[in-house]
Amino acid sequence: MNVLAFDTSTPLLSLAVETAAGRFYSARDIGLRHGELLMPLIGQMLAEAGISAPELDLIVCSRGPGSFTGLRIGMASAKGLSAGTGAPVVSIPLPDYLARPYRNLKLPLVVVIDAKKRRFYGAFFRQGIREGDYFDLDAAAIAEAMQRESELVVTGPDAPLLIDRLDPEARSRFTIIPSGIGAISDLLDAGLDQYSLSGADRSDQGPLYIRKSEAEISLEERRGVER
Repeated sequence: MNVLAFDTSTPLLSLAVETAAGRFYSARDIGLRHGELLMPLIGQMLAEAGISAPELDLIVCSRGPGSFTGLRIGMASAKGLSAGTGAPVVSIPLPDYLARPYRNLKLPLVVVIDAKKRRFYGAFFRQGIREGDYFDLDAAAIAEAMQRESELVVTGPDAPLLIDRLDPEARSRFTIIPSGIGAISDLLDAGLDQYSLSGADRSDQGPLYIRKSEAEISLEERRGVER
């Protein structure tokens, strides 16, 4: 099965391709250049793997939360590739696939990504099961939500930033496991599992947004003033 996976939810654009010959990986810190670089990098990855886009059997992408622009570009690109190749699309929430390697961990797990404004997107997990909804919290609120836990593990691309923002007492309870390029392999595996269990995304599936975009907030503020 030929599978393409990519994550555009953060400045680190990660891609993976799986074919009968193995898996091929790429990760580049591109800032906000997803629209410019995603498709050329997909082309390079497919060429490296020795296949062309029409040979894809499945496309997997991150659903977010994360960069509004990055997620829109990622989901649109996945759907565009699907329309052109016939390959189905599966999208996976970022916290879910980052928690995947720790399904057998007995300690509670926190997955975080920088949401700007000194806040974090993420979710809490226990032995691979998400507890509660995806959150948009500051460091103090995350620590307070897990105050009954004497020891926790935190992972995700911005786990070190969370640790830096915790007070010393709370910090002592957290053990950090930074996520890296290997996480894209977890996205690919999660996509394969979801496709096997429940099939492709609905045609109207969109990104996972937890917070309104700055454009939406500004529009609401202008409308409020006009009233």
